[in-house]
Amino acid sequence: MDLEIIYRLQDLRNAFLDGTFYLITQLGDQIFFILVAGVLYWTVDKRLAHKFVFAYMMSAIANTALKNVFKRTRPFYYPGVESEPSWRTTGYSFPSGHAQASGVLGYTAYHIAKKYDKKYFSWIGLFIMIMVPLSRMYLGQHFLTDVIVGLFLALGLTYLSFKLVDKMGNDEHIYTLMLAPLFIAALLLFPHHDLAVGAGGFVGFAAGYYVEKKFIGYDVSAKMWVQVLKVLLGLAVAMIIKEGLKLVFPELIFFDFVRYLLIGGWAALGAPVTFKYVFKHR
Repeated sequence: MDLEIIYRLQDLRNAFLDGTFYLITQLGDQIFFILVAGVLYWTVDKRLAHKFVFAYMMSAIANTALKNVFKRTRPFYYPGVESEPSWRTTGYSFPSGHAQASGVLGYTAYHIAKKYDKKYFSWIGLFIMIMVPLSRMYLGQHFLTDVIVGLFLALGLTYLSFKLVDKMGNDEHIYTLMLAPLFIAALLLFPHHDLAVGAGGFVGFAAGYYVEKKFIGYDVSAKMWVQVLKVLLGLAVAMIIKEGLKLVFPELIFFDFVRYLLIGGWAALGAPVTFKYVFKHR
């Protein structure tokens, strides 16, 4: 049945839908996560951004573990399933990492809608949770069971992560930093690219968040033009670290860890310190 659904979606293929679903699937990718995390942390609410990053990393670690347990082949390896080379994702199929990312984003959007009384965020979250999983099937990257399990797994983990951070009270920066060695230990035991990305990002963000909260205390509020400049500057540096260091570092798991460690540290500490100096904002 799973494969038959992919075949039926393949029958609908045309140039317009190909381009549309390829764009939609980027909403579940790492770059969009960095964008959302940066906007939340630098301009909206640092604690909410912490919850979002915490949940996303928990989801990513669970995804890596489950993929290496089930080791399911992706749909595009089956005869009759067409997939452009630019669409193809490496690794195993079950559960869908993009669907999990959409679940974290959707739950966070619902939380924002409720906390700030912005109901349209609920609709944005619903759109992401429906369309990103659908795009993964249309593009031949995942089966229906991959995206369903990924989505609901992420919703459950995000709910638990938000509750756990609330239980930490005002010491969330301490407890989060205490978890960092567990991520490093997991990477040493199970060296894998996705785990290196998650572990590096988490450790960098946890350390940066601790230092920023304890010693910097940057106020995110600012005029709109300053907020826009903060996001543009912050993302530019993050992308330079992410893509630029690929030209310098060899393709090894350790250096994947280092790149995302630097991205997490920049987002949580480097960017706020830079903004405080550049924009003279207290």
